[in-house]
Amino acid sequence: MKLYRRAYELAEQLSLPTAYDAQYLAVAEHLGCDFWTADERLYNAVTVQVG
Repeated sequence: MKLYRRAYELAEQLSLPTAYDAQYLAVAEHLGCDFWTADERLYNAVTVQVG
């Protein structure tokens, strides 16, 4: 349940159009691993926030 809440937070913070993108991010964050994507919209949303 913790991951679902974190995914929701990420989706709101990053203004993500789909919930599954935020789920992938939450899992990567939870596991402490790198997150790779070919999704340009997701990449841009994350890099704007992370810098």
